Amino acid sequence: MANSLKINVFLIPEDGQRFTFSEGDAWFKSCFQAVEVPDFYLDKVDVDCLITKSSGTIFIKGTFSAFIDICCSRCLEDTKLTIGSDFAYTLVPAKAETAGELELRPEELEISYYQGDFIDLTTIICEQIILQIPIKVLCREECKGLCQQCGANLNTSACDCTTESLDSRLGVLKNFVIKK
Repeated sequence: MANSLKINVFLIPEDGQRFTFSEGDAWFKSCFQAVEVPDFYLDKVDVDCLITKSSGTIFIKGTFSAFIDICCSRCLEDTKLTIGSDFAYTLVPAKAETAGELELRPEELEISYYQGDFIDLTTIICEQIILQIPIKVLCREECKGLCQQCGANLNTSACDCTTESLDSRLGVLKNFVIKK
């Protein structure tokens, strides 16, 4: 399945090549090694991009949308999240000196490299999906989260815990007064 995302650089027509595909979690998980697998489930990703070529330089411009199942950061319940973005890549053939450690100039930060006759869209699309996952995922903006004492989900039930709890180790600071 993932082999279908390899594009032969020499077969890209002058007017470009439109590339669309739709995949699910099995494809996405195959992009990672077993120890790196993300902690969410990709229901579906839809990608539409145009690949053009100009004297060895490959331009990829596209858009994607994806639906994922992920854990809410506050209440730990599973939630569905829609992500998507436009993306653009410029790929140039790798030279011997690009393999070593060189300091990049600002204009080079937007450029990636490819080797051989094929470019693989798999890594590009997986990278874009990962970049669009929010740092703090919420099931909804007004999520109340979990009670810090008993762990009850405050979205679905109330608890009888007192809201004013003080860590006993910090109790001595309660009466601490700063003289001015």
